[in-house]
Amino acid sequence: MLKGIGIVIIIAGHIDPGPIGAAFPSYLYTFNVALFFFVSGYLWKRGRQGRFIPFLLKKFRHIYIPYVVFFVISILYGHVFLRYVAGEYVIPFDGTDTMKALLFSSEWLNSVPTFNFALWFLPIFFIANVVFYFIQLIRSRIAYCIVLVAVGLSALPVQDLLSGRPPLAINVLPVALFMMGAGHIWSNWFDKATLRLWAVAAIGVFSLWVTMVHPGNIAAIGTLWFYPSAIASVLIYQRLAIDLKSSVILRFLGQNSLMIFGLHGLVANSYRLTGIDDFVSQYWQGLALWLVNLLYVVLVMSVIVVAYRRLQTIARGLRNTDRSTGPDREVRDPTATAPG
Repeated sequence: MLKGIGIVIIIAGHIDPGPIGAAFPSYLYTFNVALFFFVSGYLWKRGRQGRFIPFLLKKFRHIYIPYVVFFVISILYGHVFLRYVAGEYVIPFDGTDTMKALLFSSEWLNSVPTFNFALWFLPIFFIANVVFYFIQLIRSRIAYCIVLVAVGLSALPVQDLLSGRPPLAINVLPVALFMMGAGHIWSNWFDKATLRLWAVAAIGVFSLWVTMVHPGNIAAIGTLWFYPSAIASVLIYQRLAIDLKSSVILRFLGQNSLMIFGLHGLVANSYRLTGIDDFVSQYWQGLALWLVNLLYVVLVMSVIVVAYRRLQTIARGLRNTDRSTGPDREVRDPTATAPG
């Protein structure tokens, strides 16, 4: 459920904030990406990851290969759909810049018409999972916490040295590892505890206070206050996920969060081409107009996911049919008798 809430929060931070202003998206940036690192650590099963090479190949297949696929789709969206279907000007294709964007991600994604900057997350998510594998080999709880604190503290000097958006957004790595560790600790040490409503309200006020006094994001935390603020926000939404555990919609969004994450930027970009905003703005403004935009992205992405899953099922059925009736398979007549 938390992944479902998380993907809605990600989308909310990436649609046009114009109707509501920048304050709410700025709040979301203080924890939206950190939430996914927290969830990754929360779901991490210590001792069940197996040997390193199979683990590495599994993560490469499940994280980096989808990144490449989403990148190619994004390039096609810009160079084919926007240029030839929507009739918009798009900068000419450049193979070198495109390859740099694929390999370096981060700010390089803005140098070519991907219209999907959110993809920067997937390469660093892959790297963080690989590094976290080795952190999880630490058995002593004290040593584990010491390493996590040291990694978390290193974020400030690392981000001062590598400011902005360096290749692979590598300056995010210390924060990512700390949040993964925090999620794993919460899952194994404190997960039985249920936050009461007064505690949710208290940490909500605390998180908002930090956002106003010490604004930051995962690539530029600015202060160590980022960590307790981000964790506080995540725990609020974890409590919400518990309360909404029967939600079919959130379960669907969570189960398909990778595809939604990889393509929601393109759907958000397409919203301006639909004319919906011009029509709705005749009747609604402000929050209502912004919610229509959010609903559009969620609904269109849901349709895309359902269509993809349906095609997967059809393709799987065709493959199974080919295997069972292929030319190399001998179909035996059950009425025939074996030679004596």
